[in-house]
Amino acid sequence: MTQPQKPKGEVRPIFPAGAVVRYENPDHKDVRIDDLHFEQNHGSTTQSTSQDRNILKEDRFKALGKHLESCVKDYLDNVYCYDYEKFAIVHAWVNRAPEGGFQRMHFHGNSVVSGVYYLKADRKQSAPLMFEKPEINTSPYLAITSKQQTIFTANRIAYPSETGLCYLFPSQIRHGYETPTQGGERISLAFNVMLSGVGSFYRI
Repeated sequence: MTQPQKPKGEVRPIFPAGAVVRYENPDHKDVRIDDLHFEQNHGSTTQSTSQDRNILKEDRFKALGKHLESCVKDYLDNVYCYDYEKFAIVHAWVNRAPEGGFQRMHFHGNSVVSGVYYLKADRKQSAPLMFEKPEINTSPYLAITSKQQTIFTANRIAYPSETGLCYLFPSQIRHGYETPTQGGERISLAFNVMLSGVGSFYRI
């Protein structure tokens, strides 16, 4: 297939659905999780979730928690440039999926920013993190097939899961991994962020 030519004009995306930012942790260290209590995840028949939803308060996760807080601060201050007083990681839990595991597409309520950090994942074999474009058009529309997927026409996008990587994204964006993971367990730490001191805001 012939590759499309580069447009002659300057392309500028307008009003994107949200920014996904990847952060690497050069100081990643394995964290013991075998003694955690897990329960069935409602969005999957193969994945289990830690009963503790504030897992970062445990001593074993404190160093990782500081790294995640630095990532969140950069995301809030330098990507969205939000005006706020403080932020807090209000929920954090461990997800554990065996080989063949999956997680249905979902979003997080009661949260501004969400994130996932990979405690164990293989870039080539573990299922990638999928994001889905939000459906905002409730009226009939003309659907035109694209010869090639671009950021303007794609309905889904995937990012590789890999040990030591963190992704931050707006909580209302649907995400999951419906492609079964391969090559052993896929273990992630998911978390939600809330802001305080945001002040008044009016939209006209």
